[in-house]
Amino acid sequence: MIFFKIKTTSIFLILVISSFITSAQTKDLNSIITIGGYISTDASLTTRQTVNAREEAILVLVPKPVVLDNEGNDINKTPSYNFTGINSRLNLKISGPDAFGAKTSGFVEGDFLGISNETKFSFRLRHAYVKLDWEQSQLLVGQYWHPTFITDCFPGIVSFGAGAPFNPLSRNPQFKFTYKLGKVALSFTQLTNGHFANVGAADSQLNALVPELHLQANYKSNRFISGVGIGHKILRPKIVTANNYVTKERVHSNTLYAFAKYTTKALTYKTYGIYGQNNDNLVMMGGYAALNKNYTASQLTKGIVEYTPYNNLSSWVDVYTNGTNFIAGIFAGYSENLGASKPVDVSSYTGRWGNVKNMMRISPRLVFVSGKTSIGTEIEYSLVHYNKANPNGQTPEAQTGYDAYGKVTNYQAANNLKFLLNVTYYF
Repeated sequence: MIFFKIKTTSIFLILVISSFITSAQTKDLNSIITIGGYISTDASLTTRQTVNAREEAILVLVPKPVVLDNEGNDINKTPSYNFTGINSRLNLKISGPDAFGAKTSGFVEGDFLGISNETKFSFRLRHAYVKLDWEQSQLLVGQYWHPTFITDCFPGIVSFGAGAPFNPLSRNPQFKFTYKLGKVALSFTQLTNGHFANVGAADSQLNALVPELHLQANYKSNRFISGVGIGHKILRPKIVTANNYVTKERVHSNTLYAFAKYTTKALTYKTYGIYGQNNDNLVMMGGYAALNKNYTASQLTKGIVEYTPYNNLSSWVDVYTNGTNFIAGIFAGYSENLGASKPVDVSSYTGRWGNVKNMMRISPRLVFVSGKTSIGTEIEYSLVHYNKANPNGQTPEAQTGYDAYGKVTNYQAANNLKFLLNVTYYF
């Protein structure tokens, strides 16, 4: 199966390149297509079992909770190590002829992470988009970074993942229009989940019949970048209940975010904050649950429930030196589960980390650069406070560790140290 996918991908790339060779005619091919990418290898050691976006530990998210065996030993307090290079990637930058009075360009990129643990080592599409650039505006169509991921302001850490789960990490099929007013740019984006889907039904966003919508404004000068954005998303968790009745219940969610980057001669400072709902598709804390309320007789008969999203806050700071051959930096991130705005049935929670009160990470790093090769080392300390039930508690909240709004009130810490060595060759 993997051989078939690689063969299919190779044929696709050959066809793309061949088509541009044909259309190039007398124009130099190198001025039309630029091949790039990098070869990367990670050597990592973790002091605890971890929750990973891939089992290869290429993207370690958080340490796993405390789970005791029959003798009271913590099962997850088991170290592990790995070598992996599936993050290596290949891209094509394409410069095309003018169209509709605009300069056109395209970009296609992939790596070998697959789209899940089951498909790791398979070729995965990261980006595939076309841009039309006019004097003051731009239209981007295709798969590109989610609007909450700021390409001018994301953590410069050594670990793969750009700071997830404290920073958004998602690429989505979209239509993005940007209008420039000097140093200020305004953008409007419509998008769908793609393979970065919300937890639960994979088609819950598509069945809502409304694309996710985002508005963003940013300011950019030589030394300072800042911006704010707002997004709205609608999910339809089910189209039919367990009792075989059609349900049209939806859950609406909003997201607010802001960012800033300041560069001096010696240092670069970056910061980002996001307050949002249902952002689990961004590999962040977030989700929804059924309302805990008095339902009508018809709703009870049909098994229909109403939903509400949880509120979550995440922020980070990143500071590093601006050296050419040597870079030292430190990243710190924090996320918190603020619970829902209305009483919920905690057992119905759908999303990421609804059983967590908060999580944090701090990671210092050193990077050595020579030519097109970089060697980076990083120590990452992560701490998560997981829900801990108390069967002997005197109240339902004490027994479950949750209040009526799904907020964790009783918890237990789990921590992890990750040691990373990365070698990357760019071409």
